[in-house]
Amino acid sequence: MHDQPPMPAIPAHKNALGDELLYLLFGRRSFQNYFDRVWMQHVGPLPTKGHGPYIFYLTHSGWWDGYIMMLIHRIALQRAFDSYLMQEERQLRAYRFFTWCGVFSVNRHDPESSWRSQQYAANLLHGRPDRALYIFPQGKIVHPDLRPITIYPGIARIAALVGDVTLCPIALRYEFLGQQWPHAFMRIGPTHRPQDAQDVERTQAEITHAMTAAADGLREDVLAQRLDRFRPLLRGRVGIDQRFAHFLRMVKRL
Repeated sequence: MHDQPPMPAIPAHKNALGDELLYLLFGRRSFQNYFDRVWMQHVGPLPTKGHGPYIFYLTHSGWWDGYIMMLIHRIALQRAFDSYLMQEERQLRAYRFFTWCGVFSVNRHDPESSWRSQQYAANLLHGRPDRALYIFPQGKIVHPDLRPITIYPGIARIAALVGDVTLCPIALRYEFLGQQWPHAFMRIGPTHRPQDAQDVERTQAEITHAMTAAADGLREDVLAQRLDRFRPLLRGRVGIDQRFAHFLRMVKRL
């Protein structure tokens, strides 16, 4: 009799129809209703289909982060990967339907449960160039400008278990640019590989450094409003200020 592979308390239960419904109801609709635009920039080539497995690690700066991951998967990366997301068990118990999107649980306060989730994630990725894992290694929402950035070692342990894996930082930020509705920004890359995947502490330090560099670079471009360095990923609501400006331009032409 074979031993069962390690499983998290709440494993992923992918459902194509459920996944698409959640994206339309929560992901795309939320950004179209509550944001002016979603902007993207990338440093180096974007990850492409069949060149995984990848671990995408994201800064956790706002409530919208889980939803923006849906946009990254579908629009920015063109569904290039069969994707999964690790989420805190307490939160996932309240919203189990997110397992349809490939979400599974982790309990960082229980070492045994945390190990099972890490092994489960590694098993999903091992030898699968078509797959990717999304993870928020800070473990909680943190102000995007708080330094130093600190992360849990779980992501480095997963990388060690997978062995042959590529890592990619994604920095997220939300800002009002003098308009009614906020803008969402993402910075993807550059990708990198662990110098020694079995050295967990070294990989954790490499990830921390790359995440900090991505977050700092995004902050500088956003605060300086260098929008020419981004491309619009999704257009949302037009604010009253923009409508009024458009009205004034019409009046002047008349």
